[in-house]
Order: sequence, then structure tokens, then C-alpha cells
Amino acid sequence: MFTNDFHFNTEKQLNNNYDTAILPFWEQHAQSNSFNGVDDKKVHTVNIRTGNNKAILICQGRNESALKYKELAFDLNRQGYDLFLIDHRGQGLSQRLGGDKHRAHIKHFQDYMSDLHTYVESLNFNIHYQHAFLLAHSMGATISALYLEQYKHPFNACILFSPMFSLNLGMPTVLAKLITCSYSLIDRWFVKNPSYIFHGQGYHTRHFENNQLTSSELRFQLSNRIFIDHPEVQLGSPTMHWVNESIYATRQAIKHANKIDIPVLAIQAGADTIVSNIGQERFFANLTKYIDNEFMVIASAKHEILIEQDRYRIPALNKVLEFMRRIQNNESNKP
Repeated sequence: MFTNDFHFNTEKQLNNNYDTAILPFWEQHAQSNSFNGVDDKKVHTVNIRTGNNKAILICQGRNESALKYKELAFDLNRQGYDLFLIDHRGQGLSQRLGGDKHRAHIKHFQDYMSDLHTYVESLNFNIHYQHAFLLAHSMGATISALYLEQYKHPFNACILFSPMFSLNLGMPTVLAKLITCSYSLIDRWFVKNPSYIFHGQGYHTRHFENNQLTSSELRFQLSNRIFIDHPEVQLGSPTMHWVNESIYATRQAIKHANKIDIPVLAIQAGADTIVSNIGQERFFANLTKYIDNEFMVIASAKHEILIEQDRYRIPALNKVLEFMRRIQNNESNKP
């Protein structure tokens, strides 16, 4: 059993209040914006300001958009946080880079961090907020870790859900690196559009049965509904070049984890088949600047803890709120 100490939204409530409370909250407070990122590419963002003195920036995973985080934004705003969300280049409502709207592609993984830095700088967290936190999921965790390792930043702590620090590639990483690098070079020389990964394809409707993301059918269907209601955010499989860039990025994030100068809470999904847990453990072992770091395993949870069943999602969010409150109290007690 779990306790819902912070009164987070439940699946039972979600049946009734998604359309009557969560969507109206989003429509009233979510302000869409955009800026020009690396190579002048359009990057979409959402700002939710309701007059709080604490802020959370959400750094999403691959094939996600800010629209997917409506329930989480609703929950966290009720806890007294303003929310800021970024659609990474090549996905969500940001500009596509792969030659068609479904091909999940980037030029350099570093561009993600450069875009994030531009967005964070524009928000002036140090001026407007007493505390600021970075919350990331999957690929967003890789981006967030590398960003924290490379840039001066305004965040008090970082929370990583199912962080992508090693990919579940179905083959040795060395072989995957060789294959994806070879395809990337061939694409650059001879092919108009970058190649999908093996068996990759454009957007297609996913079905709940045998999905690897969540065991909550309700939250799964609500996630799918976003792609139906907003076809402009539909995305297909990643390209070979994206995988090649991501393999290198995850290695760099692990190698330089000791440069992160704020406390980190890493939350692992015990039944994750999308990313490998090995990389998460190596990354956490390299976090050496703070003793306040925490590692939590949500046993039996699938990859997307934030849209999982209540028995997985709520204990994870309880931990996040407790972690952030502890950080805030420690900061307030400093001389």
C-alpha cells in the first residue's frame, strides 16, 4: 500500500477531472512560446506562471511534447510551483530536422543542451524565484545531466526519472556504435533523408497490449489521445544518427557526472525495458560532489513512471516532493 500524502491526482479521479479540471487549468495558464535555437531552428516552450516563488523546469524524453505533461503540471502547480516545459528540437511542436515530420533526427546531441541553456537563461530564475528545480525523464535526463555538467545554472537540485544513461539496444554497444556510425556516414554522403533504425518507421498508433511504457491503461490512452488530437506532434522512430549521437552522449554524461554541483534524485523503473539500468547505476556512482544525492527504485514499474499506475506514480512523486522540500529547507537554513 502507498499513501497519497500530497493528494496527487489518482486514476479514479482522472476519469472525471481530466476534461473538467486538468484541461481547463492548462488552457487558462499554459502560455506557448518559441525561440530560435542552434542553427536558427524553432524550439517550442510552455510557461505556466501562477504567482509562485518556486519553479520546476521539465525536460522531456524522446517522442514527447509539453502536451503530455498536463496531469503532472496540474499536480505540481497545486503544490506551489510554476512550471516551464521545453519541446526539444525535432519533436513536439518544435521544428523537425529529419527531412519529414515523423523522422526523429538531430544533427548533434550537443544542440539539445545549447537549446536548453538558451531557454533557461531567458527565464531569469534567480530573479523571479526563491528555488528552482530541474525535472527530467529518459532522454531529458541525459540532456539535463550534460547541461548541468557544462553550464552555470540556477537550479537547486535535479530529479531524473528513468534516466537514459545506457540504451537497451539488443546488441553490444560497440557493435551498435559501429553500425549507426556507418549508416550516419552513408546517409551524409548518399541519402536525402537520414535512415531510420532497423525496423523503424513513421508515426503509427500504439496499442496498450504488450506496450513497454506503462501498465496504466487510462494514462496510456490519454497519452495516445494527444497524438490524435494534435497530429502535429506525431513522431516516428529515431534515426541511426540519433542513436549514434545518443550513445556518445550517455557515455559523456556518466564520465563527467562528478561535475554536477547540485543534489540529484534518480528514480529507476524496476521493469524498464527501454533503457538499461546499468548506466543509471554507473552515473549515480560518479556523483561525488554532494552527499544529498538519492537513488530510488520503483519495483515493477515500466519506463514511463510519470504516467504509470498510481501504485508506482504516487510513491515516486511523494519522494520528489519530500526531496525538494528537504533541499529548500537546507537552503533556507544556510547562514
